[in-house]
Amino acid sequence: MAEKPIGGKFWDGLTNICKSPYLFGLFLFILLYTLTSTWTYFQQSELTKTGFVDKAARTAFFAKLDLSVNTLTLILQIFVTGRLMKLLGVTVTLLFMPVLSLFGFAAMGLAPILSVLAAFQIARRASTFAFMRPAREVLFTVLRREDKYKAKSFIDTFGYRCGDQFGAWSYSGMHALGLGFSAISYIGIPLVAGWCALGVWLGRKQHALALAQRREIPEVAVTT
Repeated sequence: MAEKPIGGKFWDGLTNICKSPYLFGLFLFILLYTLTSTWTYFQQSELTKTGFVDKAARTAFFAKLDLSVNTLTLILQIFVTGRLMKLLGVTVTLLFMPVLSLFGFAAMGLAPILSVLAAFQIARRASTFAFMRPAREVLFTVLRREDKYKAKSFIDTFGYRCGDQFGAWSYSGMHALGLGFSAISYIGIPLVAGWCALGVWLGRKQHALALAQRREIPEVAVTT
């Protein structure tokens, strides 16, 4: 049987996000991820400019970084992701990368050197693709059909773009205030801690909504 058209207005995704704490939490989760990714990108740019005067050496460094990320991601997705999600659940899998980022920013604050940043970037990016993104997609499975198509598309586009822009503005603003590499890394620690807390709440909420759906409650409205 063919599904009925969703109908409604094109801005319903935004209004539903504003009405639902769960949907707004999903939006905020993506925004914080993108914001911190932008910070690490700028930090990477700073350290590589000082660490590699030669552009060819800098390009080779980025190539090795990408190769390491892709290799580690492939290994994790084949051998770890599914087992981790089954064994420890969505919440732990979702939190793996934010918790790693917490330690990564602390490490960069203590030792703002290229080798530390490279290790952090490889681990962060690989765990994003292998753990965070698959777990984040599970969070959307408990949404109403309308929200899966409308709210999710808004979150996946506008959330990323907002995070990029806010990340660039905030990083430039902190530099303008005279904050250095280590200070910005330390500021990232409480920000990521809040991101971890949000991930815990989203994971628990998803579990509660999934249980409600298993009790054959038709299309749970995400309003609490």
